[in-house]
Amino acid sequence: MSNLSRKFLLIVALFMGPITSQAEEVAGVVERLQGNAFAMQDALPRPLNEGVEIFRGDVISTGKGARLEIRMLDDAVMTLSEKTIFVVTDYISDGPEPAASFRLMQGAFKAVSGKIAKTGSFVVATRTATIGIRGTTFWGGSLDGNFEVALLDGKAVYVENKAGRVELTAVGQGTKILSAKEKPSNPTTWSKEKTDRAIATISFK
Repeated sequence: MSNLSRKFLLIVALFMGPITSQAEEVAGVVERLQGNAFAMQDALPRPLNEGVEIFRGDVISTGKGARLEIRMLDDAVMTLSEKTIFVVTDYISDGPEPAASFRLMQGAFKAVSGKIAKTGSFVVATRTATIGIRGTTFWGGSLDGNFEVALLDGKAVYVENKAGRVELTAVGQGTKILSAKEKPSNPTTWSKEKTDRAIATISFK
């Protein structure tokens, strides 16, 4: 097993606990890939390529310089930056209570919500806060040394932790989360330069 795979398993063990295998529960498919990426389930890594299915419970990792775009079954699109570890913790697209939950363990991503966000729950957990959306495009990741979230399109996104909650309600607004014990900062309007730097982390070349 490679050093990257060992690191992957250690992070999962420390922060997630055991992930139950859901090998037959397809959640999405890889639409675009730049560089290298793989998914791990039941301690078994598999390389990702365009057209490869993503399953509920997958722990996804991208390599240096990589970009990965996944289209979920409800047409949500998740785009991952380089050196990102991202977990599909739950994904239920059918039934009376559709729900999608993910966990960003490191790196950066952009999310464009799909059908689930219109009627159910669509959340992304991080080490410092939880992000929830409805009909929205947003970016989240490390920028200037801190974890930040920005609303790129749509109506609103909320960011909350045990210390409090803020809502971004205007395109271009962002918030900074210094730690899980501190409330996310009040929304501020990002400069075009800062927004461009954030988008560059998930842009394909």
